[in-house]
This record gives sequence, C-alpha cells and structure tokens, in this order.
Amino acid sequence: MTPDQIAIATLEIQKIQTWITAVAIFLGPLAGVLFTLWFQGRKERRDAKLQLFLALMAERKSLRVSPQLAQALNKIDVVFSDSPTIKNLWHKYYALLSQPPGQERDHTWLELLTAMAAELRYFRLSQTDLDKFYVPQGHVDDAEFQQKIAQNWARVLENTERFVVVPKNDET
Repeated sequence: MTPDQIAIATLEIQKIQTWITAVAIFLGPLAGVLFTLWFQGRKERRDAKLQLFLALMAERKSLRVSPQLAQALNKIDVVFSDSPTIKNLWHKYYALLSQPPGQERDHTWLELLTAMAAELRYFRLSQTDLDKFYVPQGHVDDAEFQQKIAQNWARVLENTERFVVVPKNDET
C-alpha cells in the first residue's frame, strides 16, 4: 500500500468512527431515557398493585365494608388488568357478594388474596397468614353499640307521628 492509500483508508476509518460516535452520542441518552421511562412505568404499576393488595389486606376481615375497601375492590380490574387469574377470581368473588356469606365466598376471597400475593412475589405468605386478622374488642363493642343506637333511633322515628316540644318555664 502506498502512503496515499494508507491516508485514504485512515480517513475512511475515521469517517466511520465519527459516524459511530455521532450515533452513539444520539442513541446513548435516548436509550437511557427510554429505559428509565420503561422502568418507571413498570415500578408504578407494581406500586399500584402493592398499594391495592395492602389496602385489601388491611381491611380483609373488617366489621363492615369501609369506603376504602370498596374503592380498593373497584380498582382490581384496572390495576390487575394484566393478570387473568386475579381478574377471574375477582369476578367470581364479585358474583358471590350478592349472595349470603358462606364458605365459598370466604374461600374465593382467600384465593384472590393468595393470587395477588403470588403476583407480588410474596411466596412465603400462606393462606393461613392471609386469613389471620386482628380486631380489638373495643371496636367490636363500639360497632354493636352503634348498631343498637341506630336500631332504637329507627324504632322511635318510625313510630312517632310528631315531636312534642314543651316550652321550658324559666320563672325561678
């Protein structure tokens, strides 16, 4: 090879290196941004699943269906849209909610929580763990007391045509 050919070959190699560098300068940050967006979206979806699961676990054996539990149940179709097993169990449980409480409903509820735990990789949570719950006796007593008050108020209001108000005499 002559020196001119070597110089031309070197220029060609440098031109290719310049193009490779330019493409790397452009694609490197773009790939980083795309990876970050993908990872962030994945993390947000997992966090939404985790928050929903924790909300259901916190209220799993509550004395009444709280607004938070109802909201959490209503989010299952969206948050777990990519999990057909969980959606099917949720639809089965939803159908059972219109029936009187029973063993099938309890079993389906535990199956639903177990499937969610598995989706979130809580493999060491057993159905026994998921079925455990704590309700302070004070909460039970308060709920019973509130129910008695409501029943008595309803009885009084339903059996009263009008309230009689007697003016108070302040002649002391």
